[in-house]
Amino acid sequence: MLSRRTLLARATHAAVAACCIALGANRATAQEYPTKPVQLIVPFAAGGAADIIGRTIAEKLSQTWGQQVVVENRGGAGSNIGINAAAKSAPDGYTLVLASIAVAVNPWLFKSMPYDPVKDLTPLTLALETPNVVLVPPSSPIKNVRDLIAFAKEKAASGGATYGSAGVGSSLHLAAEVFRQKANVEMTHVPYRGSSPALTDLMAGRIDLMFDNASTALPQVQGGSLRAIAVTTKERIAALPDVPTISESGLPGFELANWWAIFGPGQMPPALVERISGDIRKVLADPDVQKRFADVSGRVIASSPQELAAHLAQESAKWKQIVETAGIRGSQ
Repeated sequence: MLSRRTLLARATHAAVAACCIALGANRATAQEYPTKPVQLIVPFAAGGAADIIGRTIAEKLSQTWGQQVVVENRGGAGSNIGINAAAKSAPDGYTLVLASIAVAVNPWLFKSMPYDPVKDLTPLTLALETPNVVLVPPSSPIKNVRDLIAFAKEKAASGGATYGSAGVGSSLHLAAEVFRQKANVEMTHVPYRGSSPALTDLMAGRIDLMFDNASTALPQVQGGSLRAIAVTTKERIAALPDVPTISESGLPGFELANWWAIFGPGQMPPALVERISGDIRKVLADPDVQKRFADVSGRVIASSPQELAAHLAQESAKWKQIVETAGIRGSQ
């Protein structure tokens, strides 16, 4: 009969051997990946900034991997539907998601969440950031940020300046809310079902201003149907070199950008995370990709998974305070 010590030793050796086998299998899987098409979920409608970013990355990854990377637009619920679909997928690397700043905002915006951004998602890379632009109609008396603050204070008795957005809790709504809090002025939010109808009303002068993504605002600004008075990023953008930042226009230290990151489902094997993240970052370093993103005022970041995890934690804490101070609630 085997002694208890012998049995324990054999059990320990078996456990170690099993771990080594599993680790070896994970590394082999990572080296062979991908052996079939990969799905990249974009949790927004086709045609917008997210769709352009997702399809640009997918195209180059398809070339890198020799397997098709299929973009699936799955919008709704402030991007929760698409992100949740990725979070609930198998952690094998065949379902990825391009998430926006919403992944840090939504836990504080909605009463209930179908997924936990920390537990149910695996960070891969913070891909890039894009600026917002403050827009007014061409006929507006508002020429700069100081004018906007004075205008909002003058109209404080009637609710302040009116601003449009793509909906309650959208990144455009939150950008304007951050400005309102920093400038300490009254502003009335007018939510729309998407940015297009909001821009239409802005051009017609039915609302006073709007924060919009630079990529979608540029055609209207360059065509003269809208006027840009400031950008939200730390530095001016190449596409609008004469438009100052909010920070240099009366609110020192103001800095805000949309950001876009790629995640996989939670509990992905470390070797697979390293492989996928590394390949995506190589794609983001491609001069053609960088030019495409620069054309829509995007700044490539291409972070490590660890840097994205830290960024998500920092952003989550920031937006918790902003959302709670404003008392904003989503539709869920």
